[in-house]
Amino acid sequence: MAKRDDDDTEYELIRSPFPMVRKLQRTLAPTYDGPAYIWDIDKTWLDTRISQVKGMLKIPFEFAVDKRALPGTTALLHALREGPSGREHRPLFFITASPPFIRKAIERKMLIDGIEFDGITYKDQLEVFRRREFGSLREHTAFKLGALLLLARAFPEQTRIYMFGDDAERDALIYSMFADICAGRLRGDRLIDTQVRLGVLRHYAQDVATLAADLPARERVHAIHINLVREPDGRRILAYDPRVVGYPSAGAAARLLCERGLISARGRDRVEGAGEVVFGRAAADPEGWWTPRDKLACSR
Repeated sequence: MAKRDDDDTEYELIRSPFPMVRKLQRTLAPTYDGPAYIWDIDKTWLDTRISQVKGMLKIPFEFAVDKRALPGTTALLHALREGPSGREHRPLFFITASPPFIRKAIERKMLIDGIEFDGITYKDQLEVFRRREFGSLREHTAFKLGALLLLARAFPEQTRIYMFGDDAERDALIYSMFADICAGRLRGDRLIDTQVRLGVLRHYAQDVATLAADLPARERVHAIHINLVREPDGRRILAYDPRVVGYPSAGAAARLLCERGLISARGRDRVEGAGEVVFGRAAADPEGWWTPRDKLACSR
């Protein structure tokens, strides 16, 4: 792990368990036992097309003001940050497979939208390309697991982790794997073999397993929230445990988060007032959740 000063802001260059560039701006108190929120960016907060080659080529030339947040998501991030009292300043971290060379546009967009964050990790796509590991450019499992484990090691053990992603790729699977790693259910050779079957190069899979080995076993992940942008009927997440729920809009997520005491009613109302876009045409649950009612009931 190396460090560099870039535009007067310190970033870490991390080469193991996977190439990434990270900025951490907050250390939680050792006694902290509240929630920490971990968000994906593409298709979870920003309406981007980075999974398409032409979209990736376009992004470096966009200004921050050209980037569009998905309706209501910026207000949802504010509500989570504020907590139920409106004054909590709860921890907020981002992990994105976007390359570091677009970080200025992303972080300026955050500044424009008033999003305070405590850390952000980028996948170092250029380093992966330099290593000629071309299959790892689009395969994000080892990168995301590695970034999540580094955060878990930095968090106090009592921290309750809440995760947000989308169904465009493998967020539900990767987040669930991370939950099982934290709990001690997925370690060692089993963790290595699972990653390799997903297309991870073995040396990255081994490095992730090594990083996970000495993490104290504990149930840390309390909920996984998946924005349903690819399969609006929720079919991609039905096989997961009750912690994994899908939402068709930020307003739907805000209603459940308010019920669970994570955001205030005022924050919920701001999210709903920001407008909603529901992807697809499948019939929605009466409360806005496109996952089975019995599964939602179990997760409460």
